[in-house]
Amino acid sequence: MQNQRQSIINRSTKIIFQSLHHLFEPIEFAPIPDLLNPQPAFQRKMFIQKALADQLLVYLQLMPKTAAGQPVEVRGYLKSLGQDRYLVQSKNLSYFFDFDQLRYIAHPLS
Repeated sequence: MQNQRQSIINRSTKIIFQSLHHLFEPIEFAPIPDLLNPQPAFQRKMFIQKALADQLLVYLQLMPKTAAGQPVEVRGYLKSLGQDRYLVQSKNLSYFFDFDQLRYIAHPLS
């Protein structure tokens, strides 16, 4: 009787572990992007004007509003919201940002 109870407990423990083991695996977070050298303000403004006029796909590195955030790298199309505020949209993401959050802007390679 004792052996039967132990075997049931062992089997049930094994079944529970096999079905729930993925819940106990460590979570891997996306790596924080390397910070690119910040571009001068005149260069960023000039490229923004060109990207808006020509509807160019752009690559952006944005700094967070608060110290609790992380830098973000985004590819998408820019829209101006006025007063140095912008919207960048890709297929499934949209980011609103101020000019002072923009660290780097470029035309992405392919």
